[in-house]
Amino acid sequence: METLSISQFKQRFTALVLSARDWPRKPQDHHVLLISAVVGLAPDRTYSEGEINQHLQRWCLRFGQNLPIDHVTLRRYLIDAGYLQRDTAGQAYRRAQGPLSQPFDPEIETLDLDDLVEQAAREREERRRKYSA
Repeated sequence: METLSISQFKQRFTALVLSARDWPRKPQDHHVLLISAVVGLAPDRTYSEGEINQHLQRWCLRFGQNLPIDHVTLRRYLIDAGYLQRDTAGQAYRRAQGPLSQPFDPEIETLDLDDLVEQAAREREERRRKYSA
């Protein structure tokens, strides 16, 4: 599978967060959201279930408000897609090591997702104003 570029990620992530009303059907869009959910998790750290839940709840509040998903379902998607690994007892979680089902540009890790969405929303609003004027 081709590596997801930072420009592809930015375009699809902001479009999905601002416009989507359902969990995406396209595999690449699905992966864009999953990648965004693990940004900020250290790859060399083990997280408790509570810590992972808190991180994913924050993601749902910030980026998943228009999507029919909760942190538990998001966690399951992340595990099933191989972005998150869980120990056999379900007590400890780690970001996946090694090849991912959707490789992505490491620069995506440096993005401020909140700022990215705010900027896209401002640009969208400006286009609307120009169109209605």
